Amino acid sequence: CPVPAPQRFHPPPFLALSTSSSSNGRKGGVLEFFCGEIEGDQGKSRNRHFSRFSNPSDLTSSLPMAAKETERRSFGDLPEELIPEILACVPPKHLLRFRAACKAWCDLAADPAFIRKHHSRQPAQPLLLAYDEHCLEAVNLGTNRRRAVMRVTVSGRVPSIGSDALALHGSCDGLLLLGFRETFLVCNPATRQGARLRLLFRDGPEFVGFYRHAASGEYRVLYHLVEGLDGEYSYYVLSLGSQQAIRDIELLASSAAVAAGLARGLESSSTSPPVLFRGRLHWRPQRSQGGNILVFDTDAESFSWIPPPAEAMLGERHHAQLFEMDGTLAMFCCHQSAQKSVIWFMEDYEQMNWVKHPVELSFTPAYDPAVLYQGGDVLVLESDMLVLESPGKLSHYDKMDKLQGSVNCFARGLRITPHVLKESLILPEFLRKQQNDGTCQWFPELEFP
Repeated sequence: CPVPAPQRFHPPPFLALSTSSSSNGRKGGVLEFFCGEIEGDQGKSRNRHFSRFSNPSDLTSSLPMAAKETERRSFGDLPEELIPEILACVPPKHLLRFRAACKAWCDLAADPAFIRKHHSRQPAQPLLLAYDEHCLEAVNLGTNRRRAVMRVTVSGRVPSIGSDALALHGSCDGLLLLGFRETFLVCNPATRQGARLRLLFRDGPEFVGFYRHAASGEYRVLYHLVEGLDGEYSYYVLSLGSQQAIRDIELLASSAAVAAGLARGLESSSTSPPVLFRGRLHWRPQRSQGGNILVFDTDAESFSWIPPPAEAMLGERHHAQLFEMDGTLAMFCCHQSAQKSVIWFMEDYEQMNWVKHPVELSFTPAYDPAVLYQGGDVLVLESDMLVLESPGKLSHYDKMDKLQGSVNCFARGLRITPHVLKESLILPEFLRKQQNDGTCQWFPELEFP
């Protein structure tokens, strides 16, 4: 029986995500571009072209070559299920450019299911505000480098605090809620699309929450205003893109004490954003709420309290932050003058049972009242921690308190915000009709890199 000759096929160029460690010991982040010949003779192979790119922008420059190779070769030689898995790990900015490689990639980038998968694969990037430069920046925790997300161009001096300053009020599914000079807007930096909130506010709103309503798919803003001579707060919900007017929500509180706390108001979401968990917004313990965690059910639009751990000992000199970790609600607490902290996990959400996990810190945050007013000194994520140890020294630690590197933060007026950006190409209905050419007709003062 004759032995068949070794068969040779020519795969198209494709991207492969390497799991090699970077210089700081962290996994991932290296993109590999491969175009090769594979021979069937005893499993031998020979690469015609192989390149590694630690920066996706370097890979983008190779795109013309990739497009020419793709025209000559068929995608049939590459498993179809591999392409979405690879492209889902590419940053949105570069994925939009990769659409020019071929029609198949262009169609894939427009598929709603792929867009949702792509969003789930994007890393959470802490956001910084450079107040003196009116610039919003993001930190890549894989490389410990910061990059500009957007910048407001203005003439003349603008104060770093107050209603005229650039403020970040919320971040949800890649959308940012911003304020500048008493103008409020929502934008998606990845697609460079956005819209002004063209509303008539009587005395200016105080945003306290920005979230996606699961049942309707709407993106909503929760804010309150001081009304009446008694100085009590009234609460409103705005559904972005909806023709329905702003709704004055009835204060459905679980008790008279909760209602009294709501009347006293909440801290702004620019400094104390809530955590969306199980369809409910959770705010860290605040003095106006008697030190309790305020909860807002986004479906019933009702308020209630969750008592913090009895041993938490929260006071004026303590820093507390809520976050989600491993599918549970967690709270990070540390004292300003101590190197000890505690992470509390809500082991049983229904029974409100907290579990204590002490953490020995190798640093002492540089608490500064001015910094706390504009942002924070510690930002805790699910597996990382960003800490302002001293002016100009921003350090990145992992959840085991091991230093992963330092972030250059010598820009004037740079502050950590309590928000993170998880980039997305998902566009809600009210943004789909806009062009993403970066002209920003909806806010000409805004520039994207």
